Amino acid sequence: MNAVLLGYGTIGKGVEDLAKKTKGLEITNVFVLPEFVDEPYFTNDGLRIVTDPATDIVFECLSGTEPANELIRAALKAGKHVITSNKAVVSPNLKDYVDLAKESGGSIQIEAAVAGGIPFLDALLKLSLLEDLDGYEGIFNGTSNYILDNMQKENTPYEEALKQAQAKGYAEYNPASDVEGWDVFYKSNIANALAYKTYFDKIKNPLGISRLNSEDIAKAKKEGKIIRHISKSMQKDGEFDTIIAPAFLNPEDYLANIPSNYNAQLIYAPSFDKLGYFGQGAGRYATAQAMLANALDTMKNTERVIELKQDKTYNPTLIEENWIVRSAKDLSALEGFDRSEPANDRQNYSFFSKRNSALIDEVLAADPDAMIAIWR
Repeated sequence: MNAVLLGYGTIGKGVEDLAKKTKGLEITNVFVLPEFVDEPYFTNDGLRIVTDPATDIVFECLSGTEPANELIRAALKAGKHVITSNKAVVSPNLKDYVDLAKESGGSIQIEAAVAGGIPFLDALLKLSLLEDLDGYEGIFNGTSNYILDNMQKENTPYEEALKQAQAKGYAEYNPASDVEGWDVFYKSNIANALAYKTYFDKIKNPLGISRLNSEDIAKAKKEGKIIRHISKSMQKDGEFDTIIAPAFLNPEDYLANIPSNYNAQLIYAPSFDKLGYFGQGAGRYATAQAMLANALDTMKNTERVIELKQDKTYNPTLIEENWIVRSAKDLSALEGFDRSEPANDRQNYSFFSKRNSALIDEVLAADPDAMIAIWR
């Protein structure tokens, strides 16, 4: 099969390398932006190569939403098999892409858009064929996990841990998408769609890790907890909910033991209770491997079809957790208030029992600068 490659950054070059080792697959053109070279192999004309009758597969490895969205839509309308790693463009457009693929006879495959080289989305598609899944939770961002791991193991201040993550290439120059949770937000929208066969991308905004400081790390150690950034999602009786937030976990918790920049997930279902995954959630070859795995499925006609035929309701009150909040404000009037601890080194912690995500809005209304995390 003939393939074209959109984007020639870290992931694109990885796809090119692995495609050369894949029998029966040839990359004929690479789309680059106009400021880069334009020659027979590298081209600035993305629309031409994604609609070329000779093109079978389109690997999309661009960053951002445009021109990625335009080119994916054009490719799908032309009946191509599109394989993308771009969660920022997939999250708000997945329903349209699935519909376009169905209308044209092409396909949309997105394994690399969530959890890198971990076959997490493939597992959701496969396992949900038999039964409704109870949900999932996991660590989906290696940058945040690296920063938190470093802060706790080496007592590194947040800003210094972030700089180290940037130096290692884990974090972008502008790290907001990673540390504020938006990267996980996009991935959770995609995971929800596949797990629950329902498309809805307006879940609760994420809580990131940027408000955690050395005092929070000390608090976690004093209480025998380990902090990780997680996405938790569950469904019940035709409804689903998702919370993305830091979490103070018990040391025996599976997710508490994920080191450095690794990712991990747990999938819950009635028949098997829980099933765990662990591995590299990003990186050149981990992500490229997921894309080539999708390509092999296309070549063998064994693709897992994404179906969004159900209409389950988003219910932001479904998940209840215990919470820890650091704030100088008096929060004792809020529902679920359990106890507070006196200010110590200017830090004041309040605890809340069995509250849904409405607590986040209530706390931020009282104190926009509060640190809010799940407490287990």
